[in-house]
Amino acid sequence: MINARQLEVLCAVIELGTTAKAAEVLAVSQPAVSNMIRHVETLAGFALFERERGRLTPTPEARHIAQEAQHLFMQQRRVSSIIEELRGGMTGRLSIVATPSIGQRILPQVLAKFLESRPKLNVTLDLGHTDQIANRLVSGQAELGLSISQPRHSALTVRPIADAQLLCVCLEGHELALSRVVRIEALNHARHISYSSETPLGQMIDAAFSQRGLERRYFFEVRHTMAALELVANGVGVALVDSFALAGRDLAGMALRPINPVMDLKAYSATSKLFPTSNVALQFQSFFSQYVAEHLQMIPSPSDE
Repeated sequence: MINARQLEVLCAVIELGTTAKAAEVLAVSQPAVSNMIRHVETLAGFALFERERGRLTPTPEARHIAQEAQHLFMQQRRVSSIIEELRGGMTGRLSIVATPSIGQRILPQVLAKFLESRPKLNVTLDLGHTDQIANRLVSGQAELGLSISQPRHSALTVRPIADAQLLCVCLEGHELALSRVVRIEALNHARHISYSSETPLGQMIDAAFSQRGLERRYFFEVRHTMAALELVANGVGVALVDSFALAGRDLAGMALRPINPVMDLKAYSATSKLFPTSNVALQFQSFFSQYVAEHLQMIPSPSDE
């Protein structure tokens, strides 16, 4: 069977007219080209060139073969282009499932920037709690999970990719805005918007109160930081909000204060051990980590206000 390299040599000789010119273009020796042509004729079972006074004239059969070979070369170039695009994360599919505090604010910003140079990339985005993320990954329904609490499943590979913290958010002019650092016990004496004890954030805050011998009190219960933030913006009360939900948001009219004790958070990425992780998913993990690190630094600190 004639292979692609032999067809390439045949087409070069037909196009350039001599084995010497073909050898120069192909960066091989002239004898190698001549031997290749004879070998192709042997495989074909008939002559491909008329030889007269050292010049090769292609037969109609040779021209027909060369014409068909061009379709093969075009397909090879297309495959090579697709491979390059896949290697660079320029095309393909990326399926993400994220917790709401990440998926509703920072993740759309990161995806928008990531897709600027990857217009052919097909993305699917869904939101869910940590257990739903784990289930979708191990079932193959999603490729990449992003969460502010660590998914725990033996079939997942989980790693931290970004750091953040809880901040006290209130309207400017609120009494808590007068403090440079808000002690969490002060929240029990304010219109505190907080999280269900069933949520990871609610459990984290409960633990901090418990360490101080206190019980968390709040008058408005939510499950997600984005809901708490919108309530604060509308003057309902004050809340502890993770800085992932604050990145890129217009914070005009709101005051941010660090809290005591400090409550650090991490964003985790999760992929399934049961399915291979695509190159574009790995690239997005790195892109997300770098983007969040840069943009969380842009959140105003108390000294900036």
